[in-house]
Amino acid sequence: MTLRATALFLLSASLLASCTTRTQPAPGTDTEFGRLSTLKPGEQDSIRTRLKVNVVFVGYREALPGQVQTAQNVNTRDFRDTLPKSYETIARIPSAYGNTEYTGNVFDYDYNYVFADQKFEDDFFGYLSQNATEKPLTVYQKYFNCQFVTETDEETGEEYQVPTDKCEAPSPLINRPVEKNFEIDALATENWLADNVSRVGVKPGEYTIYLVNWYSRPDFKFHSYTRADAADTDTGTRFGARASRRLIAWGGSVRQGAAPQRVWFYDLSANPDPWTDAWDVTNFDSTGDGEPDYRMPPIWEYGTRKASVAYGRKVSVDLARVVRYTALNLLFTPSPIYRVALTPPRMPEEIELDVRVEQGEGARDPGTLLNRALLQSRVSVLQPFAKFSTNVRQTALDGDLADVYNCFFPVEAEDICSPDFADFSGEELFQFGVRELRESYRAAGDKYLLPIYAFNDASDSQGGLLGIAYDDGQTGTQSFVYSFLTPSLINPGGYGFTDTTVHEVGHHLSLSHPHDGYDSEEDLSYGSSGFFRFVDSGDQSATIMSYNDLSRTFGQFNLDAQYRYLTAAYLNNTNAILEIARRAGKVQGVQGAARSADALFAQAEREYTAMNYFRAAELGHQGYRAVLDAATTAGVQVQAYKWYENLTGLSTQTVKAQPRISKDHLPKKGAWIMPEETPEQRARRLAE
Repeated sequence: MTLRATALFLLSASLLASCTTRTQPAPGTDTEFGRLSTLKPGEQDSIRTRLKVNVVFVGYREALPGQVQTAQNVNTRDFRDTLPKSYETIARIPSAYGNTEYTGNVFDYDYNYVFADQKFEDDFFGYLSQNATEKPLTVYQKYFNCQFVTETDEETGEEYQVPTDKCEAPSPLINRPVEKNFEIDALATENWLADNVSRVGVKPGEYTIYLVNWYSRPDFKFHSYTRADAADTDTGTRFGARASRRLIAWGGSVRQGAAPQRVWFYDLSANPDPWTDAWDVTNFDSTGDGEPDYRMPPIWEYGTRKASVAYGRKVSVDLARVVRYTALNLLFTPSPIYRVALTPPRMPEEIELDVRVEQGEGARDPGTLLNRALLQSRVSVLQPFAKFSTNVRQTALDGDLADVYNCFFPVEAEDICSPDFADFSGEELFQFGVRELRESYRAAGDKYLLPIYAFNDASDSQGGLLGIAYDDGQTGTQSFVYSFLTPSLINPGGYGFTDTTVHEVGHHLSLSHPHDGYDSEEDLSYGSSGFFRFVDSGDQSATIMSYNDLSRTFGQFNLDAQYRYLTAAYLNNTNAILEIARRAGKVQGVQGAARSADALFAQAEREYTAMNYFRAAELGHQGYRAVLDAATTAGVQVQAYKWYENLTGLSTQTVKAQPRISKDHLPKKGAWIMPEETPEQRARRLAE
């Protein structure tokens, strides 16, 4: 073939290839609305993404091939055998009513295991040493040193064990007593680790767990982490100064003006941890629920031959469990408790915090206990594309309201007000609220009213419950937010209304506690009891959803999760509206908006994959609004779900399939509604 013929052949082939490319159909699926690449009218879809999780070992030594793994060595095989391959989030409370409700968020994990080098460890532990301030031993460190003594009930003669902080010599059941206590600021430590992630080969903004062990080094100091200045918004009570709030972990803080900080550290060489009862290596059931507790003892207890909870334990396996059941399931990629959509398929654009302060005669001035401006500004980040307002009304806690309030806290088990209903103590208060809510909606227009009852009782009428975010009792849809104060909860408890109400509204808008959750691969609900007692370490993170009162706002992990939920909710509610439009015969009026929204959702999914979750939700909202507005203009009726208009009786005589409601935090197969608080948790929350 001549040179000229060869050139002509190549030119022809090039033109043919070019023509072939232009005639290939665009990626996607043909629908009545046109060719769509992202939207799937009428379908429930999921955003599936690969998520990198970095596990960085600082101060731990790897068990090398052929070596015997000691109790304090780390073997990454233990992590590979323990950690999940994926996670699919569900709306936990709606799912407890029968059918599992998926949120549309699926993660496939990519794990990156890193052992920090000597220079990094020297610098980090040098930083801790330089910023450590010596303080007296806390009562829990003394408890660890002494463990328990036997006492006798004078009336029954029964013997029982009580912890003691006074002993002539350390307990023979511990390997080494805590000799000193150097306190280190937890937030400053988190920031140092976040600022130095590139030194361990991690990109800033990636989910990163630092597993820390200072104990093996000659410069080790017995230490604990603190958030010493953390105080209640209303009363100024410094919860961070309490011994029960000494930490071994922290992370998830939002740094203003900085990129997202997705770091959490966990240090078994600190304290021992009071929040998970790790100081107790003697009692196998610290929560009193009848099941042995699995707690993570301090690192120096691993490898013991003594008859304690640490006997026969390997730290490598335990750290893997912490990564899975605390960091992944409860902090990084948790399942929400409620639907983030609130009123599907038409999600609200205006939300009013409808606060009713029910004031007991002689109770403290509620103006000193509730900061309405802070309440609104703090919760509005969870629905950033809705316009918020707040309405506060005060009425007397008397008459019929006092009667139904007292029913909520029955004095005796027989003292119930609704014996024929599944919710035998709360039904009367619930129905009282429903009547008021229906009346309020007559003037609300298109606003979503978020009903909040703040009961300011003048007497100590109940045992210490601060609040609860109720569901409707039929579909698992969020309903009322209740906040409670009594004189003893204010003083010495130290609580006001603002922080509790932010916490409970956080539940209403979807968020879960960082100490109870769901494992999707195992289809398992669990809280901090039994085998999962150690997951209370999730409270040691920057979130007002924890119980340790060390945060006033929602942290980075909360915001990431919420914006992911919103992105998927906008996607699936848009799919639903398109199907409603199709059934109404209004396809033509929505076609243009559908194609525009499809492009927006494609962009949203790219941002989601890049972990720009706020931007993903923002684009999702734009696509959702484009379709909703077009459908409304075309005359399509898109109704918001109103739970308060869809109630039937909850009579125990007619209810056939009751929700799965747990009275404890022990693990259970499937989705379960966990208790707001157990007696053991309440006692710890109120502890000094």
